Amino acid sequence: MAAPTRLLRVMRKYVALALGPCVALLVACTTTVTGPDGNLIGTGASSGTGGSGGTGTSPAGGSGAASATGGTGASSGGASGTGGSSTSLSGQPSPVAMDGTPIYSRFLRLTNSQWENSVHDILKLSAPTGQSNQFLHAVAGVTDFDNNERVVFVDNDNWSDFQGASEAVAASVTTTDAALQKVVATTDPATFIKTFGRRAFRRDLTAAEVTSYTALYTSGKTYSGTQSAFTKGAALVITAMLQSPNFLYRTEMGDAGAPLSGYEMAAKLSLWIRNTTPSDAMLDAAAQGSFDSADGAVAQAKTMLEDPAAVASIREMHNQLYKLALFDTITKDKVDGYSDGLKAEFTTAATDFFDYIFSKNLGVKDILTTNVGFAGPLMGALYGVSVAGSGVSQVTLSDRTGWYSQAPYLTLWAINNDPDSIHRGVRINFDTLCAELGPPASMLPPVPALEMNQSNRQRYEGLTNGCGAPCHTVYINPIGFAFEDYDGVGRYRTTDNGQPVDTTGTYPLAEGNVTFSGAPELMQALASGTQAHQCWAKKMASYALERDMVDAERPVIESLGAVSMASGGSLKQVMLALVQNDAFRTHVGGAQ
Repeated sequence: MAAPTRLLRVMRKYVALALGPCVALLVACTTTVTGPDGNLIGTGASSGTGGSGGTGTSPAGGSGAASATGGTGASSGGASGTGGSSTSLSGQPSPVAMDGTPIYSRFLRLTNSQWENSVHDILKLSAPTGQSNQFLHAVAGVTDFDNNERVVFVDNDNWSDFQGASEAVAASVTTTDAALQKVVATTDPATFIKTFGRRAFRRDLTAAEVTSYTALYTSGKTYSGTQSAFTKGAALVITAMLQSPNFLYRTEMGDAGAPLSGYEMAAKLSLWIRNTTPSDAMLDAAAQGSFDSADGAVAQAKTMLEDPAAVASIREMHNQLYKLALFDTITKDKVDGYSDGLKAEFTTAATDFFDYIFSKNLGVKDILTTNVGFAGPLMGALYGVSVAGSGVSQVTLSDRTGWYSQAPYLTLWAINNDPDSIHRGVRINFDTLCAELGPPASMLPPVPALEMNQSNRQRYEGLTNGCGAPCHTVYINPIGFAFEDYDGVGRYRTTDNGQPVDTTGTYPLAEGNVTFSGAPELMQALASGTQAHQCWAKKMASYALERDMVDAERPVIESLGAVSMASGGSLKQVMLALVQNDAFRTHVGGAQ
């Protein structure tokens, strides 16, 4: 069957599915937690697919960070009291969760940012169009990333968005004949249609498509206006092509298990690594077969990974993985050393940190254990280091280990000036270990006020030993308590409410129970084990493939984790290992 015919047939099926219920959150329970003064601390829905929690409020009346999106099969509740389990969990290792529900779609709609970047590149614009700012956003809280096939679709609302945007950008590049020449330097209709169509569809047009768009051009050139007939005809062609499924969707047209075509590989790699459409040079390479073999695809990917656009693309993955957008939600009530100016510093410092890891060919081990950080003057005061100038710059944090010991993370997961030990533990379980925790209990008690000479750890131990054990005592609390020596804005401390801080704990990793005292020992243990490496590999693969991962793909994730663990294993090396794997180079599963 010819590809365009099959495209139309399958697109009809896909759109019919997309117009139905798009998100089915199976809410298991809703929890409400109050603070010691009766103020609401959080409400959140647990979900079999990762429901989104609520906003935390501190016992003092200040608000904690907004609750994070839950991981698969677990919940994320308010700023405290999250994750108590009504199930019986032993101290067995919780392997990387691989129980996703992929659609295996052959049609992956461009995300808003991919649309924006692609239009910018194929029209040869000097600045972003800004049209995507008005687009409907993917439903949050359902999947780890907003490019997942389950949340990126077309309905009547965003179809209207795409239609209006295509008309607007087409008009902007055809205001004059000279403006159009910057898009494609020709006045020949066939050359324009084939050249622009190749960029827009990320492949050569078929003869039938050339005929159809030539007819459209012929109609358009009769429209009124001061431009030449050629420019008016080209404007209609641009408008139509930018609304075509061939532009709006990346395709995988082969049978399940069949290799992707060279053009499909070029598009898949470029939209993942560069977050935009393939360049003319990449399309030329695809036509020459450069993407057809595993080695050829890896060679092309290596070049893309050195493109500055790759830094921005992988930055977006890390922003979503580590919930960096939530820095803007932080509020504190009369906490010494905190000001709202820290939120901007946190965002820049976090972004610079993950850019540094990626750009310097570092890996998961470095995310967990490096003493390199980034700070502005306000953060420098929290760290006790001097920062020159008013901007954010690289600093050495000799007494801290990795991302999780840095002020942005510690302040985000805190309630006023107290550590939010539960969420600190939950987030590492979800985001770095991919652990599958049990659902929360349906009823959670209020968080008690601190008693005289009682530490924050003792307070939460008393609370969770009665509600939520053993999920808390085995998986959540030990990791969260490793950071008890950092207060609510990430400052180091040795005492808490008159008591020495206790950062000891034990956690069941795949290699066996690991006992630690403090974040440095915990992070070194995670960096030395398999789980954190496999978890990052799973998250990266999900982002690259734009879908959930399933247990049948565990061998793939284990092999990628081994690359990550290898001496000098960098994020880029793990990404290239995925490109070489059939999981990336073939269409996997499903008949959509």
